[in-house]
Amino acid sequence: MAPGLRTERTRPSKRDLPPDESEGSVARSIRGALDDYLAGRKLVKVKIRQVEGKTVDGFLKIEGRRGERLLVDFGATTTQEGTLSSLDVGGRKISLAPGPAEKRGQ
Repeated sequence: MAPGLRTERTRPSKRDLPPDESEGSVARSIRGALDDYLAGRKLVKVKIRQVEGKTVDGFLKIEGRRGERLLVDFGATTTQEGTLSSLDVGGRKISLAPGPAEKRGQ
């Protein structure tokens, strides 16, 4: 290698990624939508297995009331903007709270 040249690793920044690949925001949205589903249990981890287009699949690690750990599969769908549009946890459809724009329209 010529003197003065160095190689640097580059990785795309979050703003360069399409919204449907931003797993962190989807995981945060899932955490927020699960308040009623958890019913006193604690959500330990959201693990995303696969993202294909607008479809997201993964599992949730939940700690029960007596300390037991449960793994529950989930499936989610996102919008073009990357926000959560539907969530299915363990075969049960989870209702999403309407955002501020939807509340004004109704």
